[in-house]
Amino acid sequence: MTTKNYDPAVLGRDRSAPPEPVFSDEQRSVALEIVGKYPNKRSAVLPLLFLVQSIDGYVSEAGMREVAHILELTSAEVLATGSFYTMLKKRPQGDYLVSVCRNISCTHRGSRRVIAALVDHLGIELDETTDDGLFTIEAAECLAICDGAPSMQISYEDFYNVTPESVVELVESLRAGEEVRSVRGETIKKSRAISYEIATAGLRVPGTAGDHQGRTIGGESPRADTAPSFRPKETGDVDG
Repeated sequence: MTTKNYDPAVLGRDRSAPPEPVFSDEQRSVALEIVGKYPNKRSAVLPLLFLVQSIDGYVSEAGMREVAHILELTSAEVLATGSFYTMLKKRPQGDYLVSVCRNISCTHRGSRRVIAALVDHLGIELDETTDDGLFTIEAAECLAICDGAPSMQISYEDFYNVTPESVVELVESLRAGEEVRSVRGETIKKSRAISYEIATAGLRVPGTAGDHQGRTIGGESPRADTAPSFRPKETGDVDG
């Protein structure tokens, strides 16, 4: 999939110019509730961009304009923030983002073979999306789970000790509509749903993770085993 490059000169135009609508009335209401969380409303740039991504599947130019309009910023100011974060995508993504770590520990444990298997099986290169819109694959520089190398994430949920064979099985299970769970036991969700959870973290939005009382982690209500510093222990294998 291809998209036009952003034009900073165009994005920097008068901040009062009315944007092309991206948010529905209901979505705009959620956006304003997000803005209300912050003493300085420009602090809502990131969650509003995730809200855009939950709608378009990426941070569209029209979405940046609408965020700028809501926050009384120029679109260029919004782009300056959004372009810094790799979780905010600048072109359309698949329903599932598959991120394979290729840093040193994972590379030594075979992550490049894992990437090659995905590229071959899905028929796309890194940073491309399958024609059916289901999968985008990317290489990640470090997922901070070296003890589970080679590691990867699907929609930002962790998988340890993956192999070329196991990743093909995972994507085919998702393609078949089967439930897939991460090493923590979390059900893998679609990328847009994850973006919505991030955008609305801490809000009391009916039907979402924010509709729970008490402390949240990443917009989700924590289980007993998600106390700070908890991570499932991986011992590896003797031959590894």
